[in-house]
Amino acid sequence: MRATNLPGENDVQQTRQCLLAGIIVWFLHLNIVYGIASLSCRWGWLSFTIAGLSARHVVEIIITLITSALLLVMIHLSWRHWRAFQTRRPSQNPHLLQDTEKDPQSLLASIAMLTNSFFLLFVVAFLVPILALRACGQS
Repeated sequence: MRATNLPGENDVQQTRQCLLAGIIVWFLHLNIVYGIASLSCRWGWLSFTIAGLSARHVVEIIITLITSALLLVMIHLSWRHWRAFQTRRPSQNPHLLQDTEKDPQSLLASIAMLTNSFFLLFVVAFLVPILALRACGQS
């Protein structure tokens, strides 16, 4: 029987799932938002306005906020697993970040955390073209 505070195979599996889920969520976000813009321009879907914004903008912003929330959850889970994989407390280990690369489980958790953080950065930055650029036409 192992101690309850030691990370197990379940934590490693959840870390892998966080990495894969972050990639999938980011991929789906890009394809859905581009698809909505295409459908809106070609067939006139979501052409009405809601509170001064086009319905297409509102739907794209909602999808972006949901994607951001999902990525934040995956970042938090990866961070918790990274902390669980540490052998010593941060106050007792001044070389915490350098020691991360020595343990494959800790390295995987840090990669998942950083990758999902970059995905979140791209998703949030994607709000700028959603709000600033016109998808249909030049003027």
